[in-house]
Amino acid sequence: MTQIIYRLVLIEKQQKEVMEDLKKYLKKREDGALEKLSKHLSSEEVKARFTLWTLDEVPNVERSWKVTENQIMKVLLSRLREMIQQWEEDNQVFTNARESLVQHFQQRYNFVAEQLRNLQDAVTTNNMNVQQTVTTDSGLSLGEKIFIGVTSPIWFPLSLVALVIGAPFIGAFAVKEKLEDKKKIKKYEENRCAFMAKQSVAYLDLAKNEIVLRPFVRNQLEDARLCLRQIEARIPELIQADKMLCEQLIDETRSKKEIQNFYQPIMDEGSRLRGQLAVFGILEFHASDISSEELDWTQDTSSRLGCGAFGVVYQGTMRRHGFVQPVALKVCKEVLHAKNACEILVEVELLR
Repeated sequence: MTQIIYRLVLIEKQQKEVMEDLKKYLKKREDGALEKLSKHLSSEEVKARFTLWTLDEVPNVERSWKVTENQIMKVLLSRLREMIQQWEEDNQVFTNARESLVQHFQQRYNFVAEQLRNLQDAVTTNNMNVQQTVTTDSGLSLGEKIFIGVTSPIWFPLSLVALVIGAPFIGAFAVKEKLEDKKKIKKYEENRCAFMAKQSVAYLDLAKNEIVLRPFVRNQLEDARLCLRQIEARIPELIQADKMLCEQLIDETRSKKEIQNFYQPIMDEGSRLRGQLAVFGILEFHASDISSEELDWTQDTSSRLGCGAFGVVYQGTMRRHGFVQPVALKVCKEVLHAKNACEILVEVELLR
């Protein structure tokens, strides 16, 4: 037990290094997204589109310059947001960054959590030669998928992460001209399109500045940052729980069988709840990437490619975007229920 506690302390020290690594990775992806967006806003194509205005697009003259200027800023903001949103839809920069961050965070979280599970195995088997480290590739075990992908508070379904294009641009982009209201209004009335083109250049120059873009990019990756904060809080809780367990076991007088009999019903109930949550996750959140209309296959012997313990594989074709390609479809043998839902989630992830 002393060796177990010593290794817990080592894991705790390692956890600090893991968190530093994750924060650096977050900063790297944030810098990458910032660089790509800034480069896009600096392109001649964006400048040409952003500064071209028609009379139907520019605001009318209001009762005062302050109100007129506010309308101009709103129109500029709206155009900028639309252009950034279109760029994100075309390139998926923020979406890919969020997915990459969450996957990386989960892998590192799994690295620490697996070591704790190895220690728990050492306690129950009285064997200190259990594996101390695990690989950090993307392959996650069934337990990890259940814990991280279904029930853990650090998880959020990426399909539900909405693209949020919005930031406090107004105020940061205010054009400060020291002129009287009447002169400003008169100048604007003389040629509204030319005035808007000039203001657009100054507005865009400020918009692509790192000081302005950095908070915006951080806002787009806030979900990943929240995930990291929850991991940072969760790992110490797991370590502390294992420390308390070790302290309790040192003074434990019951036999191993008595302890197992006491905790087995709790473990069974936890397994049942995880299964129900997995069913809920599949039915409510797990969206299908391919519709049944795009697939052509038959569940007969002639198209059957193989069979395993989990399901049967059939040959079929998929029609998408005007192309037809052969595909293999893995069909579960059993109807979805709480006991096999977790296994289905793992299988789907492995196939992806």
